[in-house]
Amino acid sequence: MRRKWIPAVFICATALSEAYAQDEGLPLFADDSTLRLSIEGPMRRLYRERRDRPELEGIVRYLDDNGEEIVLDVELTARGNTRLDICTFPPVWLNFRRSQLDGTIFEGQNRIKLVTLCRDRDSYRDYLAQEYQVYRAYNAATERSFRVRWLTIDYVETERRRPSTTTDAAFLIEEDWEVADRARMDAITVKSIGVEQLDPAGAALLSVFQYLIGSTDWSPIAAVAGDNCCHNTKLIGPADRDDGRIVLPYDFDQVGLINTDYARPSPTVGIRSVTTRLYRGYCVHNDHIPGAVETLLARRDDIESALLLGDVSDRRRERAVRYLADSFAIISDPAQVQEELLDQCRG
Repeated sequence: MRRKWIPAVFICATALSEAYAQDEGLPLFADDSTLRLSIEGPMRRLYRERRDRPELEGIVRYLDDNGEEIVLDVELTARGNTRLDICTFPPVWLNFRRSQLDGTIFEGQNRIKLVTLCRDRDSYRDYLAQEYQVYRAYNAATERSFRVRWLTIDYVETERRRPSTTTDAAFLIEEDWEVADRARMDAITVKSIGVEQLDPAGAALLSVFQYLIGSTDWSPIAAVAGDNCCHNTKLIGPADRDDGRIVLPYDFDQVGLINTDYARPSPTVGIRSVTTRLYRGYCVHNDHIPGAVETLLARRDDIESALLLGDVSDRRRERAVRYLADSFAIISDPAQVQEELLDQCRG
């Protein structure tokens, strides 16, 4: 058995927990303590055949609050786009059997995204923790966001004469329908939408937050070819009309605040580095930018606290805090808001 990095339990900012006090939802994401799992299956084959995305049988084990071992069947499937190419171990779908989940921590779930340690390097462990932190930072900005659960996982390779175990960190991301349920909305599946169908205040808040963290690899209205809307975002909205739609961002490994060694801006956005901030919001939402800025400034302490969660190297943590401080300095200055955001909006 190889022993790898096991992070300390994440200490939660009180405000982040209060954001969900009204409707905690299902048990998996209602608790933000570290969850320890064992995943048993053909892990090497999952990597070797990842481009074919086979559904491979496995088992998930964990101890419940009473110390009793819970054993669940699961299908393991590789997922992702960029990380499918660059990762030693790709992100994974965990597809459970609903009939086994009653009374377990996975009750009400079905198919869940698992974000794994991409490569066996300290820098990639930092990337993983920092991406988790960005999700938590957006949780602090709005409850209409994907919640995440930090994990310590014992991966057990079963297709060997003697099973081998590797231990490392990961996190789970809730699905769009769960966010929709908490918001009393529906998950929306379409190929594309019009800007006028977005909730303007929500779109403005998202756009300014993405500017703060240096994110340009997303779209609130369109998807890459062959996918459903939208690129690195999902949609929820009212069931009885086709406007007022809320955009839920995910997949933050390309943001400037983290600055992974494989992050590259799209050639279509006209910047040379992901650390360069570029506002990608739409001009039709400009009237809502002051409100979005006010909300983010009011929640600045909680957003910054999210970046202090967990085990990240001092150098990378300090860099991220500085990057975010510079971003907040920009949106605190009305002249820079005009120049960097309002004047740079997309028509």
